[in-house]
Amino acid sequence: MSYQEALEAAGAKIIKFESFGSYQGDWFCLCEYKGKIGWVSGSFGSCSGCDAFEAEFGWNDNEQEDYQQRLCQFGKGYLDPEVMSNEEVLKIPLSNIDWDDGAKEILKFLELEIENHKNK
Repeated sequence: MSYQEALEAAGAKIIKFESFGSYQGDWFCLCEYKGKIGWVSGSFGSCSGCDAFEAEFGWNDNEQEDYQQRLCQFGKGYLDPEVMSNEEVLKIPLSNIDWDDGAKEILKFLELEIENHKNK
């Protein structure tokens, strides 16, 4: 069970998914959704009080009859109304660059992936 699985259940084709941080942090996903390639991002935590996925899904929820439907709806919450452009996603780490050391790592990752996918 993961954010990536939720995005896939909602119909996204994952191109690249990367998490930053250990027990708390951010994730970024380059995907194709509704015919458009773009970015989705979110944050994660170590417990149901600070992690949206853990708050929504328990350990055995994947055995529930409505699990796939709930997983799909959860993923759509990140994907709709549409995925972010390269310019939009770069604003996220840039807005934190002065005080968040992890923002530099995220920015480097995003710039590299943007460059890699321009050439495809």
